[in-house]
Parts: sequence; structure tokens; C-alpha cells
Amino acid sequence: MSQHIVFIDTNSPGIETMRLAKQRGLRVSLIRSGYHHYVETERVKRIFSTLDTIVAIPDSTVDKKVLHAMRQLAALAPIDAVISELEPCVDVAARVCERLGIPFTSASAVTTARDKARAREVILRAGLHCPRFRPVTTPQEARAAAETIGTAVVVKPQTGFDSLLATVALTPPDAERAAQKLLSGIDALPRQLQAQFRKGILIEEYLSGPLVSAEIGVRDGRFYRFMMSDHTRAREDECIEIGASMPANLTPDQVEACFRYAEAVARALGLDLGIFHAEMIATTQGPALVEMNSRLMGGVMPHVYRHLTGEMIQERLLDIHLGHPIREGLPKHAGYVSARNIIPDRDAALANHIDLSWLEEYGDQLIEFDPHRLDPGIQVQRRETLGWFHVRAGSFTEANTVANAVLGRFEKSIGIPLMR
Repeated sequence: MSQHIVFIDTNSPGIETMRLAKQRGLRVSLIRSGYHHYVETERVKRIFSTLDTIVAIPDSTVDKKVLHAMRQLAALAPIDAVISELEPCVDVAARVCERLGIPFTSASAVTTARDKARAREVILRAGLHCPRFRPVTTPQEARAAAETIGTAVVVKPQTGFDSLLATVALTPPDAERAAQKLLSGIDALPRQLQAQFRKGILIEEYLSGPLVSAEIGVRDGRFYRFMMSDHTRAREDECIEIGASMPANLTPDQVEACFRYAEAVARALGLDLGIFHAEMIATTQGPALVEMNSRLMGGVMPHVYRHLTGEMIQERLLDIHLGHPIREGLPKHAGYVSARNIIPDRDAALANHIDLSWLEEYGDQLIEFDPHRLDPGIQVQRRETLGWFHVRAGSFTEANTVANAVLGRFEKSIGIPLMR
């Protein structure tokens, strides 16, 4: 009998993980909620049609509902492994797996990692560097915390997702206004996210330096290194990531320091099974935690990894969870790959005629383009991802220069300002 792997909700990279699992001949089940963090294209529908079982529930952030669905699936076939790549439900997945005795990342570790204040308290006790921070609940407390920290701060949900409602505040009054905006914005979020975003506000010191991430795996107490990645942030709002580049533009010593730091953070938190996405600022004093995500990197990043290395990191994710051998050492690669998301800077309508024939000018440098929401004349919203593209070049600087130039040409073609 083939191994049975269950996916507790998903995102776009998770759909590819399911496709690979089916290619391996596994029995694949999906617990799917009413909150979709992916575009349901015809290709996605075809992948879903290959799955063995899909159980639909309204909310995958509620333990009781996920537990009931898991028991349904276990009655059909014993469950060998569980994967959850959607941040808002990873802690639920961990708790349910612990209750059912299914291998997964430590439930207490995931819960701590998702609470940014608790995670920082843990790593401070472990002697690791992190920004100064204060957990608060009101706009007035946010102002006071910013005054105490004494620098520009980042105002963010204590348990958030995808940088939603996070803001850089230059002054204490700005921090107060940002906290009020955060609280006021929760009701506009999908219902499945609102309870998490109401768990509090984190005020933390703003640090200068590139935003990078270490993609690391762990099983049986052993760590595996996959990539150091760079995150491109919008000039208008540094809390919004508009793309990613691999590998990161760091010296070998910096790369080693960042990997060691990520592994130390994971060890301090108790993350013990899976592939994790550790975001940090590479400061002049060394890496400092932004957040430890107890799941695989998301968005465009697995695609960037594939274009750079020729392999899909989801294959390694399956190996780790299924107990298969894991390749040692960083993957081989040459050159650099940089991706950009096409994200409107405001609510607007796209141009009635969109000419993208100029894309041919970039030849082999343009290695992927997905225009899933670039239809002429449609109404689009600020921060909505309309599509993405990837470019390849011989250096980090060249890859990002070309990516930024392409993004500028998209802005002219579709007739609305983009986040750049």
C-alpha cells in the first residue's frame, strides 16, 4: 500500500508539492478551507482532480474542524505524513498531529514561533540577537513603546501573516496611528484570519540592512541547508515584499553566520521536523530575526529556487516528512535569478489595451512570466498580485537591474503605478 500524505490547506507552492507527491505514487489527501491563498487556474483544478480525497471545511484555523477532517481521512487509510504550507494554519496542524500521534513539527515550537513576541523572548534567553521590541494592545501603548525604543519602529501584528497590516513608523505619533490603522483593518481581512490578528501588536526596532532568509531543513536533530535568499522590498513601503532573488548578495562569512543563526533560532524554539523559512535583517552587527516561519518558503520563491538550481525544493520537503534520504550540502547553481511580483500601488483599472510584445527584447534573460490578472480594462486593488516574472543574469546586481527595468515597463504598459 502506498504511503498516505495529508495536506492541511495550501498555497500555490503547496499545490505543486501535491502534484509531486502524486507523481511519486503516494495517496494524497487535502483538507481544504474556505480561505484560498492561491489562484484557482485550470492547471490547479487539474491537479486537484488527481488527488485521492478532498475534505472541505469552512476554516482550517480551528482545531476541532481540522481534527474531525483528519479522523475522516485516517479512517480511509492510515496517515504517514502531514504537510501544511499555509502559515495561518500551521500551528493548528501541529496541535492536531500531536493529538493523533502523527509526526509533525513540535506543536509548542510552532505556537511559539508564530507569536512574534514569545519567539523573541525565547531567542533572547538563548543569547541570540534580535531587535528591541515591546508587545502592546492599544495605539497609546504603541506610542509609548516607540518612545521607549527611541528609533524608527515596525508596527506589526503579534501573530500575523504575509506582512498584512505591518507598517514602518518613523516617530512615536506615527506608531500610534499605525497601530490604530492595524486594529481598524482587521475587520476587512478574511474571516479565517481575524482571530489571529487580534492577538496583539508588536512594536520592534527598525533595523537597517538587507532582508534575507535562510531556507533550512531539520529531521532527527540534523540540519540541512538549501539557500540564502534576498527579499526585494517596495520603496514606498518596506513591509511589502515585491520579489526575491537567489542567492542572496552576501559574503561567504555572512552566509555562514546567517545559516548558523537560523539553525540556532530553530533549535531554541524547538522546531524539529520540516523545512523552515527564517527571515532576518543582515545588520552590520550580524543577523537579527524578523520572523521564523515554521513552513516552506512561499510565493514566488520556490519557482526562483527551481530556476536557479534545476530542482524543486518541494521534493526535499517530501523527503524530510516521509523519512527518505536527504542530499547533503547546498544545491549546485550558477548565476542569479530575480523575481518580481506585479502589484498595483493603488486601486485602479488597467489600460484598455495592453501591449507586451516588448517582452521579446529580453530573450533568454526572461525565464518565466505569469500574467494571470493582466486583462485589459479590469479593476484591480492595491497590493493585489496581478502576475510575476523571473529573470536570470550573471550577477546579483544585473539580475535586479533587469528585473526593475522590466517592472517599470510593465507599469507603462498596463497604465497604472506599481509598487517598485
